[in-house]
Amino acid sequence: MRLTVHLHRLRQSPDPHCPWCRNVSETIEHFLLQCSHFHSHCVVLRSQLLTLNVTTCDLPTLLAAAGVHPSRQHAVIRLTCAFLRKTVSEFVCEDDPAAPVVEELKESGILHDRRTSLFSSTKDVFTGQHFVDWIMKAKEVDEKEALDIGQDLLNKKYIMPLRKDVQTALMNDPKTNETSNSSALNAGPTQKCKLGDGGELSEALRRAMLKLTTDHISSDGKVFACVVIFGESLEVLVMALEALHEEAKPLGLAVSWPKTKVQVVNYEEMKNAEEFEDYVKMSKELQHVAVEKLAQDESKAFFINIYNALVIHATVMNGPPSNWFSRLRFFDKMCYIIGGHAYSLNDIENGVLRANKRGAAQIFAPFGSSDPRLKTSNIQVDPRIHFALNCGAKSCPPIKTFSGKNINEELRIATEAYLETDEALLLDENQGVIHLSSLLKWYSSDFGDTVDDVVQWVLHNVVQPKKKATLQNILDTKKYKVRYIPYDWGSNSHE
Repeated sequence: MRLTVHLHRLRQSPDPHCPWCRNVSETIEHFLLQCSHFHSHCVVLRSQLLTLNVTTCDLPTLLAAAGVHPSRQHAVIRLTCAFLRKTVSEFVCEDDPAAPVVEELKESGILHDRRTSLFSSTKDVFTGQHFVDWIMKAKEVDEKEALDIGQDLLNKKYIMPLRKDVQTALMNDPKTNETSNSSALNAGPTQKCKLGDGGELSEALRRAMLKLTTDHISSDGKVFACVVIFGESLEVLVMALEALHEEAKPLGLAVSWPKTKVQVVNYEEMKNAEEFEDYVKMSKELQHVAVEKLAQDESKAFFINIYNALVIHATVMNGPPSNWFSRLRFFDKMCYIIGGHAYSLNDIENGVLRANKRGAAQIFAPFGSSDPRLKTSNIQVDPRIHFALNCGAKSCPPIKTFSGKNINEELRIATEAYLETDEALLLDENQGVIHLSSLLKWYSSDFGDTVDDVVQWVLHNVVQPKKKATLQNILDTKKYKVRYIPYDWGSNSHE
């Protein structure tokens, strides 16, 4: 949901206008009651309210169920939440003007197959000179314009240069060809949307995944039907409510941050959800996103969200891994096409987020020196990512989504929340034993050079007063022991 009039006040939007009703300020009232873009959703909402004998449709009714009989207040709020979930990740696909050129290129007659080894070949190959000659004639442009068109297709990942070669090809690698039987979960025809640097798509995917997890994740048997209304970050939500205090106060709105201990995901129910179908369709646009252009913080948030989304997508489609071998295969084979290249879960975690470091079950670093994906690798490791990535196991940190603008604050919150749990840090002061999550053993080099460094990192980042004091007392003895908590690789799926 884009309440840009208030995001503009927070300097998070360049203007206060509704993105669909230009020159109209996007207030809460405009979004919920007036915006023509969501007219069909509003009609459904009003119809559903009438079935509850609620004839008033204004802000106090929708956001606080004001004036509604107590027996129907919860139902009204649920209807408002359902409306928000249907619109919160609205992604407007603007046609990419470069896409028709690709279709014309396929019929140009300049494409051919090129053998790359004794047993393999690359389809739809062409030289740069052949392309320039063709586009100059087909579009009646000069050489400079033809070169600009070619560069645009390269930037948007419609075509890819062959390594150590003067020739170029359409995306016909078995892992990236849109029409091939690719193993990538987002393979297949895209909508050919105009993406820019991918920031808008990244945000839309994040919000789409937030909708899915809100609807299909429960904690201790209780489903949180509507976790957020105005924003996903607690800090942004608080800021928004402060900016909106005159409007929010009469409605009786309150901010809460539900803490969960164990998440249970209903993958089977999710598979049949309309929101999941929308997410899968949107994920195909990742094929052409110029992810290497993202700034470091944006890239970090982008790949954390994509990792968590890919785990969910893979589990929905194939089920959770059931043993050690299938788990290795799951993290190595489940992949998305991002910017024309295939990224597995291992590639994202170890190649990108861990700055191309060897993983716990890997012999070599994911990306070789000539791998074009190295451009997306983080400059250095932020160890807090380990408390943001959810691998689908019971011992994994809870599923969250992250934003590029607030990634550092959100990672701080995620880290502190995880270290509060006994799955991450359990202390026995009498015995002088520090029990740590196995994550800090498998990825110890991200936290420090020695076990003492790792423990000091934990001390610095744990904020729960009792735990922090107890840990400090144990460390002061200089005779502590470190043991690691067994990791529960059982699936977090609903049984």
